[in-house]
Amino acid sequence: MVTIRYNLTPEDFAAFELERRGGLGRRILRIAAGVFLGVVGLIFVWQAFFSFPWNQWSGKLAIAALGLFFLWIGFELPGVSWLLRRFSNPYAECEIQVFDGKIVCSERGRTEQFRWLPRRGFKENGKYFFLRAFGSEASWTIPKRAVAPEQERDLRDLVEEKPERGDAVECRFFLTQDELNEASAAFRRGIVQHWLMTKSGKVIGRAICGLGAMWLLWLPGHIGRSWVEEFRTDPGANTFLLGLVLLTLFAAAGCPGLMALNRLDLQRRIRISDRDVEETRGAKTSIHKWKRFFYYHETQNLFVLRRLIVVLILTIPKRSLQPGDEEKLRALLDRKLPKQ
Repeated sequence: MVTIRYNLTPEDFAAFELERRGGLGRRILRIAAGVFLGVVGLIFVWQAFFSFPWNQWSGKLAIAALGLFFLWIGFELPGVSWLLRRFSNPYAECEIQVFDGKIVCSERGRTEQFRWLPRRGFKENGKYFFLRAFGSEASWTIPKRAVAPEQERDLRDLVEEKPERGDAVECRFFLTQDELNEASAAFRRGIVQHWLMTKSGKVIGRAICGLGAMWLLWLPGHIGRSWVEEFRTDPGANTFLLGLVLLTLFAAAGCPGLMALNRLDLQRRIRISDRDVEETRGAKTSIHKWKRFFYYHETQNLFVLRRLIVVLILTIPKRSLQPGDEEKLRALLDRKLPKQ
């Protein structure tokens, strides 16, 4: 993990504008395009005032607005930079944490996390590093003056996907139901979700699902048709509706058999290194790259790693760790993942 704090200066923005304008060839093309759009805008404005009848004021207004819009583009959007600086502070300090496969950005009191592919989302020139998120328009321009030599080396190691040196942490254990419940509780969001996990919340939730299933089954009869007639009329939509009925009935019954998928009867072996996370459950072994994890959470008894799919979490009880491995694992997770 690399943490970089930086802020851009007016000189940086002047350099960006100079680079955006480019060389002589790009400037000629930009001026030609601006002139073309300006001429198109003038033609639209002329037509709005001299071609359309005055009684069609809505059409005249629309054509004139379109012409003014083309003129505005032809003059390279005057006023946009002023508005951006008016409603935001482009010179505010920004902190980014670069992990293996993700970037956490903290700016103006807000923290966001983005996926990052090191080889595709990294560029540089003589003065700046350019980082770009994967699947998002988010990007960062980092002045090299704000990056220490050690940070630059660590950043290049991430881009080249060089694993850091360090001992792996390995543990074996049988996961208990109480530990599984504690791991699930670590990712609960809000009062409503917490209430749904209580006994009364579960009973009310199952009752609502049961009533919903009964209502869906009663719906065709309410409109005077049977399920057979509904399937003959629209088999695709009614197949989906029947599947929804079965799903709500499954939820009303308490999702029988779902907990068995956790396989608490199988011993788990987890080996965590700088390169990846290896998980063995019974005879099945899975290897997870660090970029597949979103963040980690630490409770009193557990380390819980959340993968990109919300329902998939990796739980490591502290009781299974050897003396000294807890601090080693915490340091390793801090390097690789943001902490919730």
